[in-house]
Amino acid sequence: MKVVRTTAAGGLEVIDAPEPDLEDGEALIELVCCGLCGTDLYKLADAGRTSGEVLGHEVVGRVIESRADSLRPGDRVVAPHHAPCGDCRLCRSGAETMCARFAENLLDPGGFSERIRLPARAVEHTVRKLDAGLPDEAAVFVEPAACVLRGIDRAGLSGDAPEVAVLGAGSMGLLHLLVLRATFPGARIVVAEPDPDRRAIALELGADSAAPPGEVAEPNAGRRATARQLGAEAAAPPDAIADLVDYAQPQDGADAVFDTAGGQAAFDLALEVTRPGGRVVLFAHAPADARVTFDINAVFKSERQVIGAYSGTPAEQARALDLLHDGALDPTPLVTHRLPLDRAAEAVDLCRRREALKVLLHP
Repeated sequence: MKVVRTTAAGGLEVIDAPEPDLEDGEALIELVCCGLCGTDLYKLADAGRTSGEVLGHEVVGRVIESRADSLRPGDRVVAPHHAPCGDCRLCRSGAETMCARFAENLLDPGGFSERIRLPARAVEHTVRKLDAGLPDEAAVFVEPAACVLRGIDRAGLSGDAPEVAVLGAGSMGLLHLLVLRATFPGARIVVAEPDPDRRAIALELGADSAAPPGEVAEPNAGRRATARQLGAEAAAPPDAIADLVDYAQPQDGADAVFDTAGGQAAFDLALEVTRPGGRVVLFAHAPADARVTFDINAVFKSERQVIGAYSGTPAEQARALDLLHDGALDPTPLVTHRLPLDRAAEAVDLCRRREALKVLLHP
């Protein structure tokens, strides 16, 4: 079978590999499609890279052989790659994504492969059958949408119309927008993004406003307050992200800010536009040596909270699938490119050049 694996230089190569053998409780699927994720890009570019690794974990497949009672040949499934043990101290405390067993990859050899063995743990905990009416290009978002759901839960949003800001309008920033709109239809959502084309997409997908993050503007007052820059010098339009902030009303600001951009400037902006008592949710990989500094009093005196959101559990995966099956969530507009497996390196280049949002790889 055809497999795409990492090289020591941080590239990708196509090889022929033997098909995995099955044991009791396992299943073999043929790949339908696999999304290229920011985590894959991070592993290729940074210290997390391992030579010979088969990346890919946003998988839709079709069962071609099964030694598990729950699956039959022909079943179309989604197959997330992580599951916690459910028993350890971390799992019992609600920190399932920190469980040591959660780090195990339940896809053999990985999503960038024509065929994939699903171990018994995957079949039992993460693999789910898909309704006939759900498109493959929607189902492939189950795993990343679950990650977003966990962050939204950790943000503690409440009420019918929370005030929310999303920093960054890449594929994950826009997915935050879509999942927020699906779970909090009345939310007021603003997006900060330096790229005008991506701001336009955010508005098309339901953002209430989208603006360059370089300025914090208070509309209807004729004055502006400059925030630290996030790569954009253009003046923000009247409905900029910081119309959440009325400097005459200290209680104003976002109930939660989702930082999908990362880095010092985004962190500064997130704190600036979060209301007292609000939460900043960090959802972005950073280089191994990345650090941020902040005004301690901006957190301490205003009781702001800074929270990490790393991944999604089987429970959140099930909820994401329900949103997709119900039609409340439709992430298919995020798919901009579809390429065969042997052009995976091209897919990586497209994302690095910011010419693609979500690329799907097909066998």
